[in-house]
Parts: sequence; structure tokens; C-alpha cells
Amino acid sequence: MTAARRGMWTLADHVICSGSNFALMILVAGNVSVVTLGEFALLYGFYVVVVELSRAAVSEPLLVRRPEGDAAVRRALADSSGSAAVFGAVAGVVLLAVSPLLIGSHWRSAVVLALLLPALLVWDAIRLAFIAIGRQRRTVLVDIVGGVVQVSAAFAALHMSTGLSWLVAGWGFGGLVAAVLAVGQAGTLPRLTAPRRWLREYGKLVRPYFVETGALSLAGYAVLIVLGHIAGPAAVGAWRAALTLFGPANVVMAAGRVVVVSELSRLRSAAPGRMLRSAATAGLLCGAVGALAGTVATLLPDSVGQALLGESWADVGPLVLAFTALLVIEGLGLGPYGVLRAMERVRMLFVLRVAVAGGRVLAVSVGAALAGATGAATASSLVEATGFLSALILLTVVFAAVPPRTPPVTPRQSREHL
Repeated sequence: MTAARRGMWTLADHVICSGSNFALMILVAGNVSVVTLGEFALLYGFYVVVVELSRAAVSEPLLVRRPEGDAAVRRALADSSGSAAVFGAVAGVVLLAVSPLLIGSHWRSAVVLALLLPALLVWDAIRLAFIAIGRQRRTVLVDIVGGVVQVSAAFAALHMSTGLSWLVAGWGFGGLVAAVLAVGQAGTLPRLTAPRRWLREYGKLVRPYFVETGALSLAGYAVLIVLGHIAGPAAVGAWRAALTLFGPANVVMAAGRVVVVSELSRLRSAAPGRMLRSAATAGLLCGAVGALAGTVATLLPDSVGQALLGESWADVGPLVLAFTALLVIEGLGLGPYGVLRAMERVRMLFVLRVAVAGGRVLAVSVGAALAGATGAATASSLVEATGFLSALILLTVVFAAVPPRTPPVTPRQSREHL
């Protein structure tokens, strides 16, 4: 399969997977109050943090160092999914411990999510493993089934009750169905004893990736918590609604990141001279997608916005400009970040992204205190811009340190020299 086809199948998969999440948020936002949406956003935000950490420890090492050969692929599928399942169980215990701080008395919702986290992470681990080994078509099949079941079950739950527990159960049930199908497609059961061996084989990548992603994910979740404490649950609901409105663009960003890292890793050994050009093209395309999404959101009629987001629509308007800037900068940043990742500049990228994570929480706290959700979004975009410029500088330093490749001397040139 060519790089273009792999990229298109990966994009199609992210459209399906993230598109189902977008449909879910539209469904929730249109049927519950802003406060309930904010509470669901906090639980969903915990899930996002856990998924990102699982990807850093399990999926991203496979994207950078793909297994070769049927036996290695089969072992990687069993070990990665088993490691994800164990991580999901540990994360479920953590959720039960911190749920009183997150959602107060809604402990039943936390129990439901904790029980379903291992299945949700197995689904995600296998789908990204398929992408890493070039079996994107299987990922698409699994995500179509999972997405349809998730949205359908959530729809049924909302019509039975607007309670948070039923909503989480319906959404999580779809993940359980997808996990079962993914295991069947992989042809091997998750190996629950795999985490120790996984760390031995991929530890040099797992440890910095995990801390780096943990800092970024926890920073993103801390933004919701800080925003809720400073500006109230309604501000969290508005933030979540704005993320939902820009959901299609975020689909492209998520797919772009996976494609960029995977394909630049291939180019590193096959054609290193094309890395910068390919990364720049991908970054410009994704940045343009962010600008287009912002234009559409700005021109969206109130009637359409209210139909999509319900009463949350009124609070989203002031956030559109800042979220547009954030998406454009994030899209452009896929280029330099992708090159540094593919070149395994682990420490360099680790320091940069952890600094960006810490800066985002601090900036959002100040922005929320000054201007609520709008100030928080503006502050977040400024921090993202700082990180992007820093990545460009680091990329320049890296390539300046690489000695130029001397072209081979032909026999004719050798005779002329003599």
C-alpha cells in the first residue's frame, strides 16, 4: 500500500472514530443542560487523558518502530492490547479514588466508566496497532461498528433517562463491542502479562513519551478543572461545546498527527531528504483546515448553531476566534513536531512539550480569571504559538548540526579531476 493510500485510510478511520465522538457530543449537548454537559465533559476528559497516556506507552512506539514479520506483528498486537488493558484497569482504580473531586455525588457514573476503561483502551490500542503495521482497512471496520453502537446506545440512554450514569453506560457499551470485534480482527487475545516485556523492548521510547504525553493530557484536563473552579461549570460546558463545534477539524488534526509520524518514520530510512518538504506540506494543509473550520464556525447561522449545540450555542460565539487560532497553530505545528518525533529527538521534544503543558495551565488560569472561558481560550492559543515557534527553532538547530551528504563521485568526474 502506498503512502497516499495509507494516509487516506488513516484519515477515513479518524473521520469515522472522531466523527462518532462528534455526533455523541452533539447528541449530549442538545439534550442535557449546560451543567450536565460540563459534568460529562469532566468524565470524558478523564477518559481522554487515559487514552492519550495509553497511546504514548503502547501505540506511539509502534508508529515509530514498526514490527516486521508475521510473528513479530502477532506478538505486538497481543502485547500492546494486553498492556493497554492492564493500564485501563489501573486507571479505573484511580478514577474511583478521584471521582469525589471531579463530579461530587455522581459516583455511579465513575464506577461505570472505571469498569469499561480496559475495553475502551484495548479497542484504541488495536486500532492504532493496525495503522502502524499497515492494516488500516481493519481499523475502519472496527471503528464503524464501535461508533454506530456508541451513538445508538447513548441515544437510547438519553431517551430512557437524562442521568449521567445511563449516558456513560451507553457510550461505554459501544466501546466494549468494538473491543471484542478488534480482538477478533487481530486474531490474538490481549496478553495481560505483557507490560514488563513491553517496557524492556520499548522502554527507551515509552518512558519519555509517557511523561511528555501525561503532562500535555493532564494539562488539558487541568484546564477544565481550573476553568470550572474559576469560571464555573457553565464555562466548562461552553468550552466542551466549542470543542464539539470544531470536532471535524480536530478529526483531521488527529489523523494528520498519526500519518505524519508514521510516514516520516518511513522516510527517515528510505528518503531522509524529503522529510522537511513532506512535513511542511502536511503542516500547511492542516493549518488550512483549521482556518476553514474557523470561517465556517463564524458564518454559521444561529438557527443551525442552536440545533447543533442547544442552549450551549449562546456561550460558544466568543470562543470561536481563539479556537480558530489554536487550531491553525496546532495544524502548522504538526510539521516540526512530526520531524522531531520521527528523528527520535526524544529529550528535546520532551522538554519542549512539558514546558508547553505547564505554560498552558498557568496561562489558562490567568486568562480564566480575567475573562472567563474566552480569556482561557486566548491564553491557550498564545502558549501553542510559543511552542510552535520553539519547535521551528529546534528543528533548525537539529538540521544545522547534520553534516551535508557528499554526492557520489562518478567515474567521469574522477577522470576529469586527474
